[in-house]
Amino acid sequence: MRKIHVLLCTLALAGAQARVSMAAAGSKPETMKTEPVVIGRQFTIHSKACGNDRTVMISLPPDYEANPGRRYPVIVAVDGQWNFNQTGVAAGALSGNGLMHPMIVVAVHTLDRRDFYLLPERDPDTRTGGGADSLLAFIRDELIPFVDARYRTLPTRVLVGTSYGGVFVMHAFTSEPGLFDAFLTLSPSMWWNNGLMLKKTEAFLKSKAELRKALYVTVANEGQGMGVNALAEILKRTAPKGLAWRFEEYLNEVHGTISYKGAYDGLKFAFSDWRSDPVRFETRGDLLADGDTVTVEMASAGMEIRYTLDGSDPSGASVRYEKPLRVTRPVAIKAVPVFAFGVPGNPDSLDVRFLPKLKAETPAPERTAGLRFAYAEGNWDALPDPSKLKPIASGVATDFEMAVRKRDIHFSMTYTGFLEVPGSAVYRFFLTSDDGSRLELGGRTVVSNDGLHGMEAKSGKAYLEKGLHRVTIPFFQKDGGFGLQLEYESEGLPRQGIPLSAFSCPK
Repeated sequence: MRKIHVLLCTLALAGAQARVSMAAAGSKPETMKTEPVVIGRQFTIHSKACGNDRTVMISLPPDYEANPGRRYPVIVAVDGQWNFNQTGVAAGALSGNGLMHPMIVVAVHTLDRRDFYLLPERDPDTRTGGGADSLLAFIRDELIPFVDARYRTLPTRVLVGTSYGGVFVMHAFTSEPGLFDAFLTLSPSMWWNNGLMLKKTEAFLKSKAELRKALYVTVANEGQGMGVNALAEILKRTAPKGLAWRFEEYLNEVHGTISYKGAYDGLKFAFSDWRSDPVRFETRGDLLADGDTVTVEMASAGMEIRYTLDGSDPSGASVRYEKPLRVTRPVAIKAVPVFAFGVPGNPDSLDVRFLPKLKAETPAPERTAGLRFAYAEGNWDALPDPSKLKPIASGVATDFEMAVRKRDIHFSMTYTGFLEVPGSAVYRFFLTSDDGSRLELGGRTVVSNDGLHGMEAKSGKAYLEKGLHRVTIPFFQKDGGFGLQLEYESEGLPRQGIPLSAFSCPK
């Protein structure tokens, strides 16, 4: 029977607080409002393999709750009492900057009889080791099923350990290579037991013709006596085909500081092919009537692309993209790049629809050059409803520079008027903004670029008859930079900014 004890782990901020109002800035520390900063959860799991209770700490990626359909690789760190924070920070720094998929961090405490559970065979001279198989059985048979049952995991796992923990990583690498995809051994004590793990590693590597794993080996300024340089020499001589490995020596690090540096660089190496760029779609043709065909091509920096056509989120088990798709009816294509070890990149989607066929405005009203604008102020995370805003300035604009604004944050602009197109054709519009915007033609949304983001372009198509078309362009700015641009292209008309002469508004 498993005993589970749940405890919120908090990062103690001495004399600090999570939210401090300006009024409280001068308050005494004992009167200031404080809140815990939750960085994970701690569990106590009774292990049959070890015959005792094991303490485990788990940290989830920041986007875990916001993406209920997303699954995550898992990092298992031994010596969790020391390595939980370092490993989590390293993983967060990499994933937060688009260099690695966000990951679940699982750290196993090993303070109780540490040498016994981290080292394999018993060393009669030092009287250390002998229980690594029981800890490995706990991780394999109890911890991994425990995590998989409670969290949305991918079957991609990384094992990381330092010092004796690094020896444990090499033991797992040689005895259970299928359990993990990447192994990070940081300043491992390869000298232990007269270099036993050096001999075992060499024999293991020689027995493998091919091994599709990643192994990262590093050592601090500890010299040849650690035996890590000897491990690197063995890898040079005997690494089998498919094994991606790297050895790095950090002469400016000491044994106690190698865990963060090694975890950061090791994860970066193991997932060096991962990219945060989503799938790129290219289309030829348009759906204007029954019988029309759109050809869709997909490209990615990943090893392969998986996609769905039924609205479900794609995974590594979805259909593999191998040739352009021929689409004859409206469909939502969802696709994701897949990298080494089956780790997905960021998904993207393309909606293929019958294009709106918009008639020109007749008869043409009396007009003047430019677009009417309405300026309002407020704090939003998405486009507000223009009909519910109370403008504090209005007039006619001849550009999208928003020079009438009273401030650089927390405002909106709504442009209305007419767009005149030179001929009847399919037009693709490109709307670029920071933050959110939308392009409406004839009351139909053609491009949606809503939300909080930097200067980002979205595009959409519509068939427009030659002449005037009612246009509405709402825009909002929250914080940081801001901007708005509108371009179009058509057959015989290269992509370009829409000329000011094409805009007008009622007199």
